[in-house]
Amino acid sequence: MLRLLSNVFTVFLALQNAQAQIAFTDLPCTARQPKVVGGSEAARNELPHMVSLMRRGGHFCGGTIIHERWILTAGHCTCNGLQKFMKPAQIQGVVGMHSIKEYQAGQNSLAEGQDTLRVDFKSIVPHPQYDCHNVKHDIALLEVLQPIGFTAHIQPSCVSSEREESRSLELEYGTVFGWGWTQENQSEGDRSDVLRKATIQIWNNDECERSYRAQGKSNTIGDTQLCAGYENGQIDACWADSGGPLMSKKHYLLGVVSTGIGCARPGLPGIYTRVSKYVKWIQNVLSNNK
Repeated sequence: MLRLLSNVFTVFLALQNAQAQIAFTDLPCTARQPKVVGGSEAARNELPHMVSLMRRGGHFCGGTIIHERWILTAGHCTCNGLQKFMKPAQIQGVVGMHSIKEYQAGQNSLAEGQDTLRVDFKSIVPHPQYDCHNVKHDIALLEVLQPIGFTAHIQPSCVSSEREESRSLELEYGTVFGWGWTQENQSEGDRSDVLRKATIQIWNNDECERSYRAQGKSNTIGDTQLCAGYENGQIDACWADSGGPLMSKKHYLLGVVSTGIGCARPGLPGIYTRVSKYVKWIQNVLSNNK
């Protein structure tokens, strides 16, 4: 069992290979090493930060544990069908889960090494500049009712700091995780039962915007966003992956699945909220809600 001082809020800044990471708990970034392996299905317990957000018993969005009391997700994951913010009681979170069917059937005790835990929420804190009709500032924090107990299979993620903004992420690769649909056409694909992952390339924002324009799309890519995918498409996040993490090769959080046009279309990479642009906001929320 990993030990955590639950009543202390400290921000650690760790430098690893000249890449800055920020921890919002007392667990050092160097203690968090989820394995990353090839393939499209994630290994069981591969990403201990991963959260499934559920509504009426069904998965609809992803999220990332960043603190014993806080989960990071996309702003639009907190909106209902009327484009209004949901109430905390309307959403539940599940951490430590690999298979949705196992969890729903209550079979997690049969899975070796599985520590699945349901969490309920006390408050929803979307970014103050986000509204449900706009993709800008698409980020939100969910405060849990009871602190999450960290184990080898349930851990907080470190996040990319503002120091990351001083260097380029272009041509680097990240890994996106989720239980989303495996095909854009939902009549051909299905929502994944097990956690899946995809390795994708990060684009220059200007090139991403030009690529969208070349496809006849008017999307503007702001500095609080980043694009990731491949020029020929084929690999991407998709429906119900929203809110989930884009992790760096050093296992810290770079982006939150936000928006795009379809799934894995050529010339239309996925658009992510760039987490490093929101570190100060996250710190303020956590500090003001101790």
